[in-house]
Amino acid sequence: MQQEQRPRIDEIVALIVAGGNETQVVSTLDQLAIEQLAQVPRETLNVLNPTIHSIGYLYFLNAKCLYATKESAAEYFTLLNSFVQLFDPAQIASSPKQFKFIGFSLLHLAEVTEEPLLPLQSFVMAIDRYTQGSRATLTSLHAPFVKACIKAKNYTYPLQFLDCDIQIIEKSKHDLKPRDVLEYYYYGAIVYIANKNFDRALEFLTVVISAPTQRVVSAIQIAAYRKFILVSLIYEGRLGALPKCTANHVEKTCKTQAGVYQNLAEAFANTDIQGFRDIATKSSNIFESERNTGLVKQCFQSLLRKKIKQLANVYITVGLNDMTKRIGVITSEELEKMLVGMIIKDEIKATISTTKDYEKMVHFQDEEEDETEVRKQMKLEDSIHNITMINERISLMDKLEALNRDFQAKFMTLSSTGPMMSEHFVDEEMDLPVDE
Repeated sequence: MQQEQRPRIDEIVALIVAGGNETQVVSTLDQLAIEQLAQVPRETLNVLNPTIHSIGYLYFLNAKCLYATKESAAEYFTLLNSFVQLFDPAQIASSPKQFKFIGFSLLHLAEVTEEPLLPLQSFVMAIDRYTQGSRATLTSLHAPFVKACIKAKNYTYPLQFLDCDIQIIEKSKHDLKPRDVLEYYYYGAIVYIANKNFDRALEFLTVVISAPTQRVVSAIQIAAYRKFILVSLIYEGRLGALPKCTANHVEKTCKTQAGVYQNLAEAFANTDIQGFRDIATKSSNIFESERNTGLVKQCFQSLLRKKIKQLANVYITVGLNDMTKRIGVITSEELEKMLVGMIIKDEIKATISTTKDYEKMVHFQDEEEDETEVRKQMKLEDSIHNITMINERISLMDKLEALNRDFQAKFMTLSSTGPMMSEHFVDEEMDLPVDE
């Protein structure tokens, strides 16, 4: 049987330069493997105009970027950065997959140049030009952009997107898979945790956990649930309930895979400070490998604050040394610093005085109605509305392309096929700073 002959590069370039139909150009270029596109001479890009021949130019440029070495990366980043400022959005829309590859290209170039800040502005420019400035539209570049910000440890830059609620999720137009949506909200939660915006982080984590799936629970949902437990304890002082729309098999699997986190939550609920500490110490390798050590430390601080609030309900006046003994794991100096912080943040109403014998006393005052809980409830209602809306969109996508066993296998395995060609979720360098 005669093998189908693939088009020659010079024929493809001629077709592009001649102003061939975009559909025909895309169909022709799709016949070539990315390795073949990467082997095209560098001079080919000089023949094409990034504005007039946007789609053809992007095919060749993406391939070059994805296989760029440390020596060539700077040159190709300059070309790609220029391209995102010049491309014709209408042409690029004819191949959403190539637009998606811009994200892989930028991440790879940042990695090989060892300059994590390098691609951030390029991501923003590409997204804004493709969506015509609509921050309510989710694209295939949103998740890699937020991931790039995390790699660069720049936790404020992505807020310009994250703070805008997503209203438009179009699968075919943006080559979106359920995974892309989950990654965006997972990485977004990481950013909010770093900014200590825990209520927004919980909302994003809840979107990931409660996302509808056909059969298999994805690794990213399990990772999100582990962080959900810790953030709930930090922010709410208890393990929050998942939305009713969460599938039973998802909740069951997540809980099974988060046993040690459930143990922490139980110790927290019982205000068992020593028990919490023992679990954290014994399972430190698990928390470290899952990039949750920082959150566990913040949980411990939250547990100490919970204990202090309990003592505030028991005593009107108590010696600082007596409080220290009742808590048992911190010094008087550390406790005093924590009390001052809680007073400043209006977490407790108290004053600290010194007697004539130089003994420090803590005086607790009766708390008025807690308006914080009212505000939390209002935010919760808004969050439930947003989560429901997003889940409806994911459900439609999931019916077309479920998170099935084949995808799960790919999702859990690192690619060995080439630089940045893997589209898999990896929970990397996600540990975060703890309270000072």
